[in-house]
Amino acid sequence: MKRIYDTTWKKILLWGISCIIGSITLIGLFLFVFFENPKAFIQFINDYRLVRTHYFRTISDEELFQGAVKGLVQQLEDPYSVYLFGDNYKGFIEQTTGEFGGVGIVIGSNLDNKFLILSVFKKGPAHDAGIESGGELIAVDGESVAGLEPEFVTKKIRGKIGTTVTLSILKDGERKEYTMQRSDIVMPTVSSDFVERDIGYIHIYSFAKHTPEEFAEELDKLKKLGVKKLIIDLRMNPGGTIESVVDVANQILTKGSIVSFESKNGKSHTYTIDGVDTPLPLIVLIDKNSASASEILAGAVQDKKEGLIIGQNSFGKGTVQSIISLDEQSALKISIAQYLTAAGRKIDKVGIKPDIEVEPAGILFNIRNDVVIQRAVHIFNTN
Repeated sequence: MKRIYDTTWKKILLWGISCIIGSITLIGLFLFVFFENPKAFIQFINDYRLVRTHYFRTISDEELFQGAVKGLVQQLEDPYSVYLFGDNYKGFIEQTTGEFGGVGIVIGSNLDNKFLILSVFKKGPAHDAGIESGGELIAVDGESVAGLEPEFVTKKIRGKIGTTVTLSILKDGERKEYTMQRSDIVMPTVSSDFVERDIGYIHIYSFAKHTPEEFAEELDKLKKLGVKKLIIDLRMNPGGTIESVVDVANQILTKGSIVSFESKNGKSHTYTIDGVDTPLPLIVLIDKNSASASEILAGAVQDKKEGLIIGQNSFGKGTVQSIISLDEQSALKISIAQYLTAAGRKIDKVGIKPDIEVEPAGILFNIRNDVVIQRAVHIFNTN
């Protein structure tokens, strides 16, 4: 009996040792397959354990994990890669759906990290309060927005329908306070106007999911008025989705490639369109705040030589972001690739250089008093 017991005990011991060795091997294989530097990952786990063990105040694992993810993203030093959690995530979701309680403005940050009023919807509380595009938003309800993330500033402006909000706006060196009541806002992204003779004007505020349909409606409206030449205004347009801008390009440009992107693993993808047989004579307006999808359209027009680009050098955002949902309250917005224009140009941190440089002056987006728009009209009338 003793020999049988000893043999059984040895088998159990050997089985246990084999399991441990197997587990260590699998863990080691996992680390070497998924991490370039397994030692750094092990050090991270150890650092986490030390913080969890020695920090004297109560802190949850969830809080530590959130902090770790924020640190990972910040280390990328990429302004377009952001960890979205809680209210920031909720505000981002509201922004992408296009329906919310707000005041009817579009804001965006420039190269100086200042928040500008990009556009004001004609039917909305901000318009009724007298706010005009082009000003700088410096405070919401008396609290400065300096240094805040765009998503958080948007959240501060939005809120429950019927509540009030006060915006402090600096324009032409003068600060003004505007108090208004939030209302149900459905964000339009396209507007149009008949300029003169056979010239039409379309302003695209951003490239959202419904932008191509709105663009088609406005373009059809202008064609029925006899428009044969088109000005497209992309100034202060922060961008949007690739699919949206490609669909818009399909309505005004000829067949061919519009944009491509290259990812980390070397994979590339090219977006092409069937286009139109006879495009309208076209002038596209850009400025230093025209970014991302705006630069894709301007770059395609320029590369295909199917129109003039006038205004200022564009922003230079040539990267693609993907939204990765982590759970019901958080997501990771991270850069996954870089854009290349139709001709293969990289625009990140470079931008699109206009064919004709024109500095902004007059009343922005006013077809009668905006210097850039009037320059486009003059070009059409003299050619």
